[in-house]
This record gives sequence, structure tokens and C-alpha cells, in this order.
Amino acid sequence: MPGIRATLANHDLDFLNRTARLWKVEISQRDVQSASDDLFACMTNREHLLTVLEQLPQAVRLAWQDLVSKGGKMPWAVFSRKFGDIRDFGPASRERENPDQNPISASESLWYSGLIGKAFLKISSDLVETVYIPDEILAAISAPKIEPRLVSIRPAVSQNPRFIQLAGTSLLDHLTDLLAALRMSRTLPDSIFSVWKMPRSFLAGLLFACGLTDHNGRPIPESLKRFFQQDRGKILSSFYCTWLTSKEINELHMLPELVCEGAWENDPLPARRLLVEILSGLGQRTWWSISSLLSTIKEQTPDFQRSAGDYDSWFIRQAGTENYLRGFNHWDEVEGRLLYFVLTGPLHWLGILNLARKEAEGKFTAFQLTETAHNLMAGKVNQLTIEESRVLEFKSSTEIIIPNGTFRELRYQVGRFYELSSVTADESSYLLTPASLEKATAQGLNIGQLVQLLENHSSKPIPAPLKRLAQRWQEHGLEAQFTTGVLLRFVSEEACALFTRESRAARLIAEVLNSRTILIHRESRETAQRLLAELGILAQVEPGL
Repeated sequence: MPGIRATLANHDLDFLNRTARLWKVEISQRDVQSASDDLFACMTNREHLLTVLEQLPQAVRLAWQDLVSKGGKMPWAVFSRKFGDIRDFGPASRERENPDQNPISASESLWYSGLIGKAFLKISSDLVETVYIPDEILAAISAPKIEPRLVSIRPAVSQNPRFIQLAGTSLLDHLTDLLAALRMSRTLPDSIFSVWKMPRSFLAGLLFACGLTDHNGRPIPESLKRFFQQDRGKILSSFYCTWLTSKEINELHMLPELVCEGAWENDPLPARRLLVEILSGLGQRTWWSISSLLSTIKEQTPDFQRSAGDYDSWFIRQAGTENYLRGFNHWDEVEGRLLYFVLTGPLHWLGILNLARKEAEGKFTAFQLTETAHNLMAGKVNQLTIEESRVLEFKSSTEIIIPNGTFRELRYQVGRFYELSSVTADESSYLLTPASLEKATAQGLNIGQLVQLLENHSSKPIPAPLKRLAQRWQEHGLEAQFTTGVLLRFVSEEACALFTRESRAARLIAEVLNSRTILIHRESRETAQRLLAELGILAQVEPGL
């Protein structure tokens, strides 16, 4: 069925404003696309959605529940006969009749709330005008029904592994760092994602699927407010539910060892669902063998992502080679790698699994379900409150260290003034530069606001040099600049004048410092040396220059 974005795209700006009023959200007035992005961010927030559904009048709620019970879609002729028609109004008629405030039917009430859409969908073999619930809304109200799949998996040899990596909430910190960079139109280097050990495409896809960014990858302000306000545990469970049903995220295309070529498409959902079904049937405190899990799947349900058992039509190449992985004999290199990635990647990052391995580095060999795993997999909200109690550290007047678990809005605002310079698994280092401050100023930000924010959330006094820096920047802007060049020193003023009077020297000179010293553009050093020789001046070059 169509999603929220496709549904909203069928309406004009006046209609979207009426829907926004019902959802109590402010939306952009620039154009339909921008307004739709703001609404999407609100409508994909599960808590906000449930609040709207709770406030539906009784008659409207009955119509909604009937549509939900039919799987979220029904022929429009049937639905309208039971719950009334929807008047076809343009902006002028809506202004006069206010159908969103004075609906004539349950159908019309749901229509203006954005909870339903209409489209010609294929039923049996015919195209039928159908009323439907957008995909994201249906997924949000229907926690995936996961039936535990009972399979025989061997426990890990060691039930007291030495090298353990517990599931945490650092995903939220990495997403916040990325959101700040996207807001400032900065591209984070690949090295950042390598340290995080999370693919750029996974984080970007999750932000989009959760309604935190629009179709251009720009953060949506209204959505960010809710993201910063929600408890870490609750928002992580919401992200898990979104990931489980999202086709915006495709793990097969994230595997660094594989290159997917051609126009074929795979469905990313079966791999996730299969693993969650198996995990739902496992005990919580046991460490389970990853190799045993993969072997069991290969033996019992190997075709989980290729229902027709066709292992030849997908063009998948081993990275760095011309070897195409066709045929079932390459199951371990494709399906096996995919399952391992989902198991040790998303299911770990989203709080389902702890991991263990035999050495400090290398492949994980065992997994264990976390305390909240079974509730999360059952679609229940994580009720554990996780405080954002860690504090940032001032390394100097221009460098701040932000550990994971720091207040997310503070991390985001620091990221708008500072540049992310380096990261470890546990913290992010931000650097204040003229370029970062100029970008912040261009977006209407004031460094004084940053100082105030830091004072409100720092357990230690802000360094005096940082306060002076902020004050001078506000008063003077950029006051100094380092440049690279080559100093050309002459023994006499006469020799220096001979060089500067030569017309060909003009483009080589960055600046005349005094009567015997010139700053030459770095890349012009050899040209300047040849010109000096033509003028009869032999110049000595410092070793290593």
C-alpha cells in the first residue's frame, strides 16, 4: 500500500495545513514537498500517532478499527457505504465549509486527519478504488506479530566469554553527530563511520525511515524536537520497530565484501524476520553459538530471501575481484554474511543482542539476548529510563570532548558551531574553527547562544579563553589567518627591487613583506627560481623545501 509521503503528495498546501492542525504541528508553508516532510515527521512518531487515535470520536474510531481489522485496506465502495462519503472540495470550498472541523461522516474525518488515503489498487486481478491506511501508520499500530521459531541451536562452548561487547545506546549519539553534520551541510569522512563500525548508509537510511530527515537528507526541525525530548530507551525501541519493517534500509547492499550489480531487487525484511523469530524462541541468559545459528538456517531455511530458490539471477560480485557469486555453493558468502551482519550489526546496535568473541578483535562467535530483548521483539516499549547524565569536557578554548550518553540536544547544538574532528567508540571530539563559526553565523546562529547553552549544561566553569574568543568573534569576526607560502629573502634591496619590477613576477608574489623579503606562492617556488636565474640572480633553496 502507498506510504505517508505518497498519500500526502496527492493533496494541496491548504489540505495539508488542515491535517497539520489536527495533529497540532507547525509545517512549512514553502511548498507541498516541505510541508509533507514536516507532517511525515510528526505522523511517524508512534506516541504522537497513538495520542491522535485516542482522541478520535467514537463513530470515527469504529470506522478506523474496522479498516484496521481488514488489513488496512478495503474497496472504497464498501467503506463509504458503511461510514459515509467524502466531499470533493478545492481550497475555496474548504475555506467556506471547513470540512476538517465539520465533517459529514467518519470517512471525511479520517480523510482530513491524514489517517487514510484513496488509490486504485489491484485486488485479485482488477484495479479497484481502495481506501487504505498508509504503510508507516499501519506498521506503527500493528506491532509485528512474531511467532517464535523453535530450532535447535548449540550454546557457545564458553558461557563465560572473556571479550564481551554489551548492547548500548551509542547509536543515538552517532545519529546525533550525523544530524548536526547534515544540518550544516558537512560530509563526515568515511574514517568516522569506520571507527563507529556502522555503515553511513545504515545511519542515513534509519534517519529517513524514522522521519528525522527528508528525501534530500536534510534534518526536519519539528521531528528533531521530539527526538531530543524522548527517553533513550523508548526511542531506541521505536527505532527497532521502524527498522524491522523498513525497506528504506537494505543490509545486503551494505556488506563491504560484496558488490551488487544490475537492476534486480531484494527484499530486506525476510532476513530480519527470520532472525527475530529464531531469537524469540531462545533463552535470555545463555550465550549462543553464531556458527551453529547460521548452520541451522542453512540446513533448514536456506532460501529465506530467495523464495524461488534461484541462486543465479542476482549479480553479486566479490569485492575487489571479478568473481560472481552464483549458485547455492556461495550461500555462506552471501546469505551467511548477510545474516552475520544483521545479527552483529542492527540487532546489536538496537539493543537486542550482546556479543562475544575469543579475541579482543576479530569476528564475533557468540550472542546473548539482553534483558529487554523479548519485550522489544514483542513490540513493547522499553520502560527502562536511561539518563543522559554524562558531561562534556573542555580540552582547550577550541576543542570539546563529548562522551556517549551526553544530553543529545547539547551534542547537536555543539555540532552546529564546531566541526567533528575525530571519534572513538565512546566519545566525539569537536573543534571550533573560523569555517565552522562562519557556517553557524550564516544560519543565523549566535556564538553567545552556544556559551549560554554550555553554561547551562556543564558541571565545570567554561574556560575563560573560550568566553574571550566568543566575545571577540561577535565584535570583530575573523581577525587572523594562517597562510602557507615560501619566504624569498634578498641580500640587498637592489636585488629585491629588480625582481619585483619584473612583470612576470607579479603573479608569483603573494605579498611584499619589506624591502628585502617577499612571500611567494608555495606552488610558484620553482618558477620564481627560474625567473631569478634569468635576471642573473642565483638563489639558494633550503633543504627539504
